[in-house]
Amino acid sequence: MDELKHIDKKYRQVALLPDKERIAFIKQKRWVGYPVALNAIQELKALMEQPTQQRMRSALLIGDSNNGKSSIIEKFCEAHGQPVVDEDEILNKPVLVTEVSAPKVKDIYISILEEFWAPFKTTQTESQLRAQSFELMRVCGVRMLILDEFHTLLAGTAQKRTNALAELKMISNKLKIPIVGVGTKDALSVIRDDPQLQSRFWVMELPLWKPNTDFARLLSSFEKALPLKHKSNLASKEIGERIHTISGGNLGNLHELLKICAIEAIHNGKDKIDLDIVESFSWFTPTRGQRAIKLT
Repeated sequence: MDELKHIDKKYRQVALLPDKERIAFIKQKRWVGYPVALNAIQELKALMEQPTQQRMRSALLIGDSNNGKSSIIEKFCEAHGQPVVDEDEILNKPVLVTEVSAPKVKDIYISILEEFWAPFKTTQTESQLRAQSFELMRVCGVRMLILDEFHTLLAGTAQKRTNALAELKMISNKLKIPIVGVGTKDALSVIRDDPQLQSRFWVMELPLWKPNTDFARLLSSFEKALPLKHKSNLASKEIGERIHTISGGNLGNLHELLKICAIEAIHNGKDKIDLDIVESFSWFTPTRGQRAIKLT
């Protein structure tokens, strides 16, 4: 196995599998930890564990589309928000993750109830949906509410947005829980006109990667998880800079680029990602404009 020492020990056996199985492994979603993401998870943990007070500190987790926000939330929930059914058969759900699509108060509560698989009628009033949601969150011990696609609250009229934000403020105040908004940088505009919310929502921004030593370390981490039989030297200056240019420093783009490059390396028999393979996918920019599938 010495010839596979460029791969992490837990993945070396995968490199010995047939090509079809190796490709299936490459296509799987995989977490690669890096300092910014790990720090964000720690900040979310501290936010959830803050002392109960009238004005609970909340946060916005913002960044470009496909730049790792959802993976961070997923990893945080795996570590600190796993639902558990206690001996009395009561669901304990410390972290509630839901998605908003518009600044509509009823829709916010409906999305909360859907996460609990709770029965409700769309004809119920706002106050009825609110009471039902509050009761479930109290009984199930919700300690943090995470709202994905937070930037969509910009849709609709200013009055609807004001009403939705006032509702979120009430949820935080009444239940004494922090709220985390997750979205693009437009999420900052959601709270722009409310000084109280601005002071309550601390901002965590996931930056795009720069072509530096941190990016080189990230490439090395990815290479250790790819079941290729030969070392690719992704962190080398020539290959690393080209990968950065094509991916734009976007983590999701980078991950998908390395996937298709690794699969091509298996198909063409090289079993390593070299500059020629990287160049052959220079068109690959899935989060810039329309997504394309190259057929020739």
